[in-house]
Amino acid sequence: MNEDLGEPGRESGLPPLVGHSPGVLVMGSFPSRMSLSAGRYYANPQNHFWSVMRSILTLEGEGIPEWEIGLKDAGIAVWDVIASRRFQPGSMDRDICDEEINDIQGFLAAYPTIRCICLNGGKAHQSFRRATRGIPLPSSIGVYPLPSTSPANARYTLQQKIARWRVLLGYLGQ
Repeated sequence: MNEDLGEPGRESGLPPLVGHSPGVLVMGSFPSRMSLSAGRYYANPQNHFWSVMRSILTLEGEGIPEWEIGLKDAGIAVWDVIASRRFQPGSMDRDICDEEINDIQGFLAAYPTIRCICLNGGKAHQSFRRATRGIPLPSSIGVYPLPSTSPANARYTLQQKIARWRVLLGYLGQ
């Protein structure tokens, strides 16, 4: 468990997964319980994130540590909109409360090569919009709300998710 020691009853998310000069930033809402325990993004094997990325990109290796390297090499960073939340026993986005937002503006300033933000699901989109309301993003950055790769999102098939997520390829020069 990733309990935030600074404030009882809160838990913090994961640090950003980022390489040297990313062109794309994928933002989820907040890591699942399984991801927090593993210390890795999208650690739930039922989540389609890695299947989508492996279909879109050529990711070498047999598991998440190798795929993370492939994402960074391809110019994709991964982070969450929500930095911390009040502790909750489950992993569903609908249960997130008392959220604190990551410093998105600071991240974009630190990585000016980012030209695209892909929002993984409705909660990420909703929290991102709230976080950036009244704060203009650079006009060079495209923002794309995409279908959640969560196993709870049965509205889209894996193939439909792959088709929608291909938008990020236009920002990688592929």
